[in-house]
Amino acid sequence: MARNLRRVPRLRTLIPLLTGALPLLWLASCAGSPPMDEEYVAPPPPSPGSASETDAPPAADTLSEGGRGARSPTSTTPAGIEDHFKRADKYIGEENAAEAILELQETARRLDPNDPRMVRYHERVGGVYLIENNLAAAKEAYAKAIKLSKDIQLQGETVADVYAGMGLCLVKENNRAYAVKFFRKALSLEPSEGTRKAVEGELRKIEGSSRP
Repeated sequence: MARNLRRVPRLRTLIPLLTGALPLLWLASCAGSPPMDEEYVAPPPPSPGSASETDAPPAADTLSEGGRGARSPTSTTPAGIEDHFKRADKYIGEENAAEAILELQETARRLDPNDPRMVRYHERVGGVYLIENNLAAAKEAYAKAIKLSKDIQLQGETVADVYAGMGLCLVKENNRAYAVKFFRKALSLEPSEGTRKAVEGELRKIEGSSRP
């Protein structure tokens, strides 16, 4: 689902990086970062004024305006939960953050906190906040996804999307050196083809901008 990176990966590639569209994350100069363990990239420290540490889903009314119809009842079966994810992805693709959050809230209500699908939930929430340009909240959501993925030893495409999403936040904060670590970690986790191409594109931009 990748477009050119004026529309960020899955948010046309990070749900393949998300399944919506994000503005171009312009690359600029960055501060250096200490080397990290190759097997695990720790989330960056929270920014001042970051969102609450609670795991409660964000309230839709904290996001930009959008239609807010009542949620129809949905089964707790895997198919019912997947329906909420699909609708959330659709709203993310339309940059309708409020409706996307409502669908994600319904998903979280139906899942155990340690369910592997909660990694996907936190990743999607991070993507919604990234659309809203709320980088502190986006990074917090991605950090929760990273922690949970480590706790339950989950790997694969969803976790790759988490690391790629965190990398995008850091690119937008002009912290390219740290972003590279997350992008490389994403590539090590067998990402989807769309995420892989988007991440490789970001790395090429960073490497190109750092040449004399």
